[in-house]
Amino acid sequence: MIRPAGRPVLPLAELPAGAMLKGIAFGLAAALGWAIYNVGVEVGRKQGFSSADLTLLRYIVPAVVLLPLLIARRRQVAARLGLAKAAALTLAIGPLFAFVFNTGYGIAPLAHAVVISPGMTMITANALSVLIDRRPLPLHRQVGIVILIGGLAAIAFDQPAAKDPTTATWLGDLCFVCSGFLWGLFTYLLGRWRLDPIDTTAAVGLLATVTFLPVYLIWFGPTNLPLGDWALQVVYQGGLGGCLAIILYAAAIATIGPGLGGLFPALVPPLAVLLAIPLAGSLPTSAQWVGIGLATLGLLTSLDLARRLLGGGRRPR
Repeated sequence: MIRPAGRPVLPLAELPAGAMLKGIAFGLAAALGWAIYNVGVEVGRKQGFSSADLTLLRYIVPAVVLLPLLIARRRQVAARLGLAKAAALTLAIGPLFAFVFNTGYGIAPLAHAVVISPGMTMITANALSVLIDRRPLPLHRQVGIVILIGGLAAIAFDQPAAKDPTTATWLGDLCFVCSGFLWGLFTYLLGRWRLDPIDTTAAVGLLATVTFLPVYLIWFGPTNLPLGDWALQVVYQGGLGGCLAIILYAAAIATIGPGLGGLFPALVPPLAVLLAIPLAGSLPTSAQWVGIGLATLGLLTSLDLARRLLGGGRRPR
């Protein structure tokens, strides 16, 4: 159960063993959910789903699932989030983000997606913090970004034949750069405005669905694929990526704090690549393994994991 907003998280050394295990289980489940979501996009594109199909599923499921919560908390959401902020966040990680991200999967390998997109997210969020808030980057984060850039460079030199023979792999990489930038903007705004991630997910899902559904029905329409494939993508896109993983991550942060909780998104790249081998038949090249390793190391370094583990963490306000 997620802790009430006003209740601080205990330092790790003072947490009961049961609470620690529960928080770690939430975090691992969230990382696994996001990893499977990435594999699901790869599988979906191979099945023949369009970027628009996957984009709609990404938002309509959390909109429906979380609508009762949004109605029940409408006053709190209206007071803390409001229409203007909700619209700004929807522009950042709404249909544009998902459409560009899904398009990249139709061109470039999964290993490129799980390195470039989260890498650009971290770089963008930190750059905005420095440029707008004038916050200096601590040394561990500078080192982490340098290592991460090394991973991005390894991926940039890895240019296999594109999945679409009419285009080039680097265009898919560019899609992941753009989607990573948009998610980094969302990450920055979420922290700056101190918003609840579950309320935000529900509001963005609803706004994204309301704005994108007419566009989808008029200009795209559903791809003619078996109902079983559609059901599988409902789970991949909306159930895991759009809803459950975010709720589990929020529960992990609420239980064990941002120090240890912040570790789990860094596990998504290697988990996604490993899961893609049996689930999607995607085997990384040597250069991709190097990029994945460096990117994961850079993300972990940026977290200053040793200090956070020893010192615990406070729950973000």
